[in-house]
Amino acid sequence: MWRSLGKLHPRRPLTPGTAAARSAFQSYSRSLVSTSATRTTISKPKRTIDKYDPSIVESGWYEWWESQGFFGSKVMSGSGSTADNGPGNNDSAARFTMLLPPPNVTGYLHIGHALTASIQDSIVRWRRMRGESVSWVPGMDHAGISTQTVVEKKLMRERKLTRHDLGREAFIKEIWDWKELHGDRITRQFRRLGASMDWEESFFTLDEDRTKAVKAAFIQLFEDGLVYRDTRLVNWCCALETVISDIEVEHEDIEGRTMLNVPGRLKKVEFGVLHDFAYKVDGDESQELVVSTTRIETMLGDEAVAIHPDDPRYKHLHGQYVIHPISGKRLPIVCDPELVEMEFGTGVVKVTPAHDPNDYACGRRHGLPIVNILDKDGSFNANCGSKSYEKMNRFDARDKIVEELKALGVYRGKNEKHAMRLARCSRSGDVIEPMVMPQWYIKCDGMAQQALKDAENQNLVFHPESSIKDWNRWLENIQDWCISRQLWWGHRIPAYKPVFEQDSILQNHFPTDTGDGPWFVADSEKEAARQIQMFLAEKGLKDTPYKIVQDDDVLDTWFSSGLLPLSALGWTGYPLAKMTPWRYPTNLIETGTDIMFFWVARMVMLCTHLSGEVPFKDILFHAMVRDAQGRKMSKSVGNVIDPTHVIEGITLKDLKATLEGGNLAAKEVKRSQTQMEKDFPRGIQASGADALRFALVSSTQQSRQINLDLANVTSAQHFANKLWNLSAFYRTRLGDLNYMSSVTSETVLAQGLTEFKKSNSGKQQQLSLVERFIMSRLADTVSKVNGGMDQLEPSIATDTARKFIIQDLCDIYVEFIKPVLLSEDQKSIQQRDSVLKILQTCFDASLRMMHPFMPFVTEELWQRMLPESAAGSTSIMVSSFPLPSELDSWRDETAEKDMEVALGVIQASLRQSHQVPMSKELPFTVWTNDNSLLAPGGALLESQSSLSHFTRSTGDIKLTSSVSNDLVVDPSVMAVHIISPELKLLTPLSAIKDAIAEAAAADAAKAAEKAASARGEGNKKQEQELKRLNKKLGNVQAELEKLGVRLGRPEYSERVPEKVQQLDAKRRADLLAQEEHLLTTIRTLGNGF
Repeated sequence: MWRSLGKLHPRRPLTPGTAAARSAFQSYSRSLVSTSATRTTISKPKRTIDKYDPSIVESGWYEWWESQGFFGSKVMSGSGSTADNGPGNNDSAARFTMLLPPPNVTGYLHIGHALTASIQDSIVRWRRMRGESVSWVPGMDHAGISTQTVVEKKLMRERKLTRHDLGREAFIKEIWDWKELHGDRITRQFRRLGASMDWEESFFTLDEDRTKAVKAAFIQLFEDGLVYRDTRLVNWCCALETVISDIEVEHEDIEGRTMLNVPGRLKKVEFGVLHDFAYKVDGDESQELVVSTTRIETMLGDEAVAIHPDDPRYKHLHGQYVIHPISGKRLPIVCDPELVEMEFGTGVVKVTPAHDPNDYACGRRHGLPIVNILDKDGSFNANCGSKSYEKMNRFDARDKIVEELKALGVYRGKNEKHAMRLARCSRSGDVIEPMVMPQWYIKCDGMAQQALKDAENQNLVFHPESSIKDWNRWLENIQDWCISRQLWWGHRIPAYKPVFEQDSILQNHFPTDTGDGPWFVADSEKEAARQIQMFLAEKGLKDTPYKIVQDDDVLDTWFSSGLLPLSALGWTGYPLAKMTPWRYPTNLIETGTDIMFFWVARMVMLCTHLSGEVPFKDILFHAMVRDAQGRKMSKSVGNVIDPTHVIEGITLKDLKATLEGGNLAAKEVKRSQTQMEKDFPRGIQASGADALRFALVSSTQQSRQINLDLANVTSAQHFANKLWNLSAFYRTRLGDLNYMSSVTSETVLAQGLTEFKKSNSGKQQQLSLVERFIMSRLADTVSKVNGGMDQLEPSIATDTARKFIIQDLCDIYVEFIKPVLLSEDQKSIQQRDSVLKILQTCFDASLRMMHPFMPFVTEELWQRMLPESAAGSTSIMVSSFPLPSELDSWRDETAEKDMEVALGVIQASLRQSHQVPMSKELPFTVWTNDNSLLAPGGALLESQSSLSHFTRSTGDIKLTSSVSNDLVVDPSVMAVHIISPELKLLTPLSAIKDAIAEAAAADAAKAAEKAASARGEGNKKQEQELKRLNKKLGNVQAELEKLGVRLGRPEYSERVPEKVQQLDAKRRADLLAQEEHLLTTIRTLGNGF
């Protein structure tokens, strides 16, 4: 093999996004690319609907966003106007570029793709709202093996033709036609999810510019001595008839005899059986060497038997031969201490150099013939040594070989309990057949060492950090990468060789290349011809007749994918040092852990070598998505979920129909449909894209694997409905009170809100406790949401924002302000302005924080908040994301602690303990020994009216204190609920009795005929409640006694750490408080309640 004599030719710079860069791809996939030249004006959706319906809410917005140019790499102003931020623009906006892992063009998105899109879209929407120049570059992968397989099966199913019947050119045209027909399905799915991709930069890994880039990279790597050709033992997939790389091989452990399905075979194949047979020694049939094998069919390719040189049993056989029982060949007995273990079995090993890795190494050591006995489809060829096996499949031959060996008297039995590891193709499931053949390889050790250094030096940052261990483990043990594939669909290898009319030319002048060369790497046949002519002239063969032949093989799909950080941004092979794409390197790659080595490591190695710079800084991995039971999703199992089915819903009948007409066998279709009936008995309910996205991103907190339960999607839909109801409350209150919204794109703070703060002290004035509380909670939430996104942990952001909206905003603030908004007293009227400004601020901020995760419903509701004077292009998508700097001054720890006190009083369970309905008012008194709570501005005094309202107190709730550390009450007179040792809620037992009696009388009046049974039921419930309380009291007292023994030990104060002693003291106080409360409640019930 010979290296190219020429260097890379300079090519004209190609600006990303130009018509030249996209022309080829547009002709093949018009639906994937939306250019500014063809963009049409679309009106902003406007509608009036009362109830939340995701099918309506999620319609129209994506098309409008795209028509406004929001997806492109523009710098967005707060009003939604844009400014170019190209290579010649010195705009100060931060730049963020990220590639979408290109899905295979073969089919449709599954839930794993939806997870990737949801995570990535949340990141780019967040960054876009922060004013960054964002480009999220989408594309599709040509998926060499998968696509070729799909079209081949289609041809056979519909026309009974193979690709060889059509020929290479016609077959490739069939694939392009198939892609043209089916390729836009994935694009539609991404759009339905709301993925805000920069469609104008779309690519296809086989389009013109990517083809140029792949060819240039291959030539450059060849020139650098990293690409080479060698004849080695490779992993051959007979079903696909191609080589696959080591990391595309999956290993299955088998414990004894097991029958397994193998592609292309109707009957299962036996594995896990160890066969023994004998080789007779040449010249002395009384002597034999017994060998063992799980692959009895490979004995047709045996070229020797091996023994250990130190094995005393066989020393007399050194240098002798055995006779092959079927072919009759003489096979040498070789001594090999590396291959043979004396203690294992008989201490004799059969050697098949062309079909086993260990035997191949042995054959090289001993100069044995390396003869391939199998054709590419797994059938025996003429080298197998017996006409009766030629053209027979390797697995069909097994039984026949055993029968023949038995007939010859050399079969020695079998072991059906032999454990083994079976190598299978991850693509087809076929059993790997090791074969010797010439292939193209990339030397990886040097590039791997650089990738390890970049990780160590933090040029690459891993999220989660633990993934670096897997990264290091693989790169430290990396093997050279076989990059050639025996396919027709893909990037054809730019290597050419001269085929001479006279075979003797090769034998005489190129003995090392006989049958496979010499090879010349060039970017065109014309350039290859020039190199060949120069080379032959140097050899004195200038006038020798020949023809030029290009290598039929294509490159591994992962090779073209590994160049994407460069090629997707417009690089086509011009000198890298001078003309790297202006957006290179990208900022982040986000993908599943399953392709860390297939794709991420190879991008790092290839792009760093070619450009001198890592292709991205941050690497974010998400876990694999499994079903609710933790099972791997598989079409054959029937648990694969199409995201559009979750978004739009699908009946069980239609769901089962999706399995029909595909490539699954009839048995697999039936089994999968049965599983669907169990998993989705009523089909899949429509939940909308927002709910699916939110549920998926929230699930990423599961680090090892993500078990997707559709109940979580339903829960997310209920949350979206919560936002809808909050919006309805907000708009209704604004309309009732003639309040004018002041929402703008620039800030979440309502106009004039800062006027409620003192000008110099920084403390809020004129604001109630609940107002100060909610603004402090908002400040904390904004900080944590931004922190989660900045740390590439979006699940922190979703969890934090959801808790704020549900627990703080809806459950506390909205409930607290309802009396203010509905009351007509002077104090409430004066407070409304600040109440509504804060409500607007909190709801506005909530929608903006939720937009990266729920883009559709947040845009719908945010548009309804805008004043009529807002610009038509105004969108939440390009509004400012709430920042900590905006809200830090509103933090108020005192307000949060005071609100915790108030909520403790409201949530006290005196009514529940005594079964007093909320319809009955009770005279409550709050006791505390902390006088600060009763001081002006203190938690209890300031929230007194709210406490009275929510506890349903008779008149204003009473507040009292004492200097003593505890409150002593007569349990026969007063019921006590202990909120904390410093805070207790009291009410007279007489009032409880009266309330219960009144409630009972009211019930009796409504249903006099049921009074007797009701009283009986009441007594029964009372007895049950007393029994439960006494049991609980017994548990508390037992724990108190146990704790008392521990505290009373002499060595306790000396040996137990002070922190633990404090915890024990607190636990004792809590238990005593529980005991007191339980005793009071039991006495009350015992007196007839």
